[in-house]
Amino acid sequence: MTTKRKWLLTTLGVLGLLSVGILMTGGWILVEGAVQATSGRDFCTTCHSMEPFALAYDQDVHGGRNPRGLKAACVDCHLPHESPGQYLAAKVTTGIRDGWAELRSVFREPDWIGLLERRAEYVYDSGCIMCHAALEDAPAEDPTTALAHAAYFQAGSNFRCVTCHAHVGHKDLMTYLNRVQSDMLTSD
Repeated sequence: MTTKRKWLLTTLGVLGLLSVGILMTGGWILVEGAVQATSGRDFCTTCHSMEPFALAYDQDVHGGRNPRGLKAACVDCHLPHESPGQYLAAKVTTGIRDGWAELRSVFREPDWIGLLERRAEYVYDSGCIMCHAALEDAPAEDPTTALAHAAYFQAGSNFRCVTCHAHVGHKDLMTYLNRVQSDMLTSD
């Protein structure tokens, strides 16, 4: 093989690898941007049916009503955090499911109060633990908290965070849902 040919192949190889790197980086930036843009309150509550949840979230400590003003994004609680693959798969399927449900709600408003019984399907413990990991070590710091959470951390426990924290993330949610239900009854 001639020197000129080796140089050409090396140059093409480097350019090819560089192109692949640029495409992968660009793809990652696009995906990350899309994930971030579709993860918070502003995006998640653009649908009419989410209004009561947005109002209740705004009044909750998870919505920024805390001394530091920290806010949990919707996906912090409503998507699993065990692995990036599981997170992305759940984000896509949840987005499709919620989009379809919103289209159907044009004809029939969801029974949000009835659906609260299924809240464990929509709130993931991995999201809670992501922020509240110190609860497992609470005995040394706060015996009351330790006692309240001891059953949850026992091996084989069937407890979920929402078993006890039924309306976490949405303060006074029932007030807002009842208001929507009342408005629907008076408009019929």
